Amino acid sequence: MADLLLTEDTRPHTGLARGLDLLCKGFAMAGGLALMAMACMSLYSIAGRSLFDSPLLGDYELVQALCAVAVSFSLPYTQWIGANVIVDFFTTRTSPRTNTLLDSVTLLMLSGFSALIAWRSWVGLLDLKGSGDASMLFELPTWFIYGPIVASFALLTVVSVYGMVQKLGASS
Repeated sequence: MADLLLTEDTRPHTGLARGLDLLCKGFAMAGGLALMAMACMSLYSIAGRSLFDSPLLGDYELVQALCAVAVSFSLPYTQWIGANVIVDFFTTRTSPRTNTLLDSVTLLMLSGFSALIAWRSWVGLLDLKGSGDASMLFELPTWFIYGPIVASFALLTVVSVYGMVQKLGASS
């Protein structure tokens, strides 16, 4: 997997693939920025707590929100470059056609589950916005963090469907 992190994606992307590539990379970079912000905030809070007996108020709330964003933002790019964990113990001796079929089925399942998560997150966002729910210490609206998560899982759905179509098209 470390090779994937150091390898440039050399596939030629045009049209929809180019747009998906740019979106996935943008989401991944935003997730990385969220992780960096979380690390800096945690460092500030820990140093403040240790040295000045003054931690950052609400750091747990912010870490929870930033973790959710960082993880969800990394999923589309991970799927796009094929860096998900693959267990091929049972499929090493199957035909390429069978592997393509199994990969397509798993991509269909992934797209279904990611669409379900996007939809239910959207419903949760609307419910939390309607109820006026807010975090305890900062009193930030809790629905606010759901927007990026909905967008990320919607993108994951599109990337999974695109991958399935590409895989089936290549096998024909």
